[in-house]
Amino acid sequence: MKLVLLFILLVVMVIFAGCTSSTPPLTTQTTPATPASATLVATPAATPAGTVLPNLVGNWTGMSRGYVEASGYQATDEVIRINVVEQTDRLFKGQLSFPENGSQVIKEFAGVLGADGKTIEDVEYPGGFSDGVVISADEIELIFRDQAKPSTITIDSLKRSTASGKTATPAIQPMPDLLGKWNGSSKGYMDTSGYQVARDIMSINVTGQTDRLFKGQVTFVLNKTVVTKNFAGVIGLDGKTFKTVENPDGFSDGVILSADEIELTFRDNVYPSRVVIDSLRRSTATSPGVPFAASVMPDIFGNWSGISTGYMKTDSGYQVIQGTMTMNVTEQADRLLKGHIDYVINGSPVTKEFAGVFGRDGKTIETVEYPDGFSNGVIISADEIQLIYRNTDNPSDIAIDTFKRSR
Repeated sequence: MKLVLLFILLVVMVIFAGCTSSTPPLTTQTTPATPASATLVATPAATPAGTVLPNLVGNWTGMSRGYVEASGYQATDEVIRINVVEQTDRLFKGQLSFPENGSQVIKEFAGVLGADGKTIEDVEYPGGFSDGVVISADEIELIFRDQAKPSTITIDSLKRSTASGKTATPAIQPMPDLLGKWNGSSKGYMDTSGYQVARDIMSINVTGQTDRLFKGQVTFVLNKTVVTKNFAGVIGLDGKTFKTVENPDGFSDGVILSADEIELTFRDNVYPSRVVIDSLRRSTATSPGVPFAASVMPDIFGNWSGISTGYMKTDSGYQVIQGTMTMNVTEQADRLLKGHIDYVINGSPVTKEFAGVFGRDGKTIETVEYPDGFSNGVIISADEIQLIYRNTDNPSDIAIDTFKRSR
């Protein structure tokens, strides 16, 4: 997943310019298959038949509102502009600008459209990432998060500058009231000389909410010490999902199960690297909890071979990269899984550990890697997985990682 494959950048750029040569193998599988087994190498990610991808190229203008950490999370509301300068199938890149402390800030970004053409994931340089939705041909919404310098979460509502007439108005669902204390438990993995199972008691106190925006504190135990952190969040347009960011690090993607129950997948790719499921219930709840109709989790134990295609930030901006890699899932227990990723950097083999969580539906995956990077993915079939990997560290990169099971 970590794609610091600088020595192939020029080759790949030629390929994307129309050259018919192919990218040489770049990854060594560290856990070889048995002699009788064949390795199935994934093909680069392609748009599913019948899917019409939106054309995002052009200028977009809108408002960014949310919270920025300044001695506690404070409300922010400002104009934001995005210019998408290049799009190739699901991959796109460009620049964005916004005011900060009286000056105009310009940042580069690169992104990936979902396979359905309706969702967006991007990464910015020098920091931050967004998850978004395509509302119409001329309107998009991004939820931006930056874990540090300063910790920020915003709703970026953007319209194409060339839009003619009225753009679509999304049907916004009634927003749930999250104010108050929520108590629960946390289970998952934390990196302590390898990812180890971690279980803790935790609580969340939502102290403020304005429509889709909310903030508060989260309290948990880390290394036998009680820790309290400020957080801020945004509820999705559907009124059922939400995203948060914590100060000084960490972020969550959550789902509202009922008026009195929520579940979050928390990830932190700053030491110690963690991925955990936080199950919480409102402290004032009197009704019985919602029973979890457990889906059958897919068995992804074993070796997977893949191809990664995306963008990496270089001195000359985000450049196309492509390479091969392998994933070995070494442990799976219900919704929790862990293993390692193998690829090559500048001719040298590299192995990174990762840990992940299945979604409640058994069809989605959220992972974190050590020492950096995270992915959101989907189970395409029993033998194929697709992950969208992002790294907000240097070098910033984003890629579509398509894996097939090795037989």
